[in-house]
Amino acid sequence: MAENEQSHGGLRTADTDDVVELRTGDLDSTEGRAEWARTIGQLYGEMDVTWDKPTERYDAEWGGRAFGRLHVSAIRSDVQTVVRSPAMIRDSGEDGYLLLMVTDGAVEVTQCDRTAELGRGAFAMVNLNRPFVFHSLVPFHQVAVRIPTSLMESRLPARLAGHAVARTYEPLGAPAVLGRLLADLAGSDESMSQSTRASFGSATVDMLAAALSETTSIGPALTQRERDLARIAQIISDGLHDPYLSLPDVAAAAGMSLRNMQKLVSATGHTPTGLLHQARVERAKNLLLTTDLSVADVAAAVGYLDVSHFSRTFRRLTGHSPGRFRAANS
Repeated sequence: MAENEQSHGGLRTADTDDVVELRTGDLDSTEGRAEWARTIGQLYGEMDVTWDKPTERYDAEWGGRAFGRLHVSAIRSDVQTVVRSPAMIRDSGEDGYLLLMVTDGAVEVTQCDRTAELGRGAFAMVNLNRPFVFHSLVPFHQVAVRIPTSLMESRLPARLAGHAVARTYEPLGAPAVLGRLLADLAGSDESMSQSTRASFGSATVDMLAAALSETTSIGPALTQRERDLARIAQIISDGLHDPYLSLPDVAAAAGMSLRNMQKLVSATGHTPTGLLHQARVERAKNLLLTTDLSVADVAAAVGYLDVSHFSRTFRRLTGHSPGRFRAANS
């Protein structure tokens, strides 16, 4: 066993690669259930796990690893119920979205007064910042993907992401293509390099956002304000490589005055300058994890002429230097 790996009965984790391997069959009934609940808490935050027959042998298996900023797991389990309550959310620092795709069996996911019923190939999302209940009707297999909030909502407007939770996405069209990719990622072996896994992780979020945008109806049409904000975000995203991109340029491309753009963005609790730096740092995170570019080259690719300015901004928004961020996530 490598020095950076820790053994917990049937559980193996590797700190540098977020590897999880757990087989409850290697443990007695009580210990297996405890390790299963601990693994859920380790990856997704505090949750309560219960079983219909808590005294009988618990047969389950978990294998997962990081794909850049995503964590992808293949899970097989006997019948169970998992609850994340408001108190658990307050006490837990975890945040993000969890995509759950059933590959065998049947489960129900309830959140925001909606229940998604999932059979083979179907998937649903939950927001880890909101209470939810996961209940399996029979023994099941599934793929679970943890996605940071900032990564998900950098591709998908928050309102659409929120509307997508606890809805059933059947394996048809775009969701079917995405489902095949998720199954392949969950079943991939250790031969795939970390940078390649990170690239696949980033592409997976792009595909998920596209699939949800295509298949999710959000009821009332976007307001003019929401359309204007989306247009501003798109202009910023398209121009991140340009170090001379200015706020007047963004406003003009969006068809509004600089003052109106500032008022529009300020109403969301942000500033246009803040949006620009945040978008550049999000793009830089992806480049740091999916390429071998130097920090200086990453800075230039996201529109910073001064690598020191880039590093200061990156540290202010993430709490880490670009180099430490890459080392900690690769």
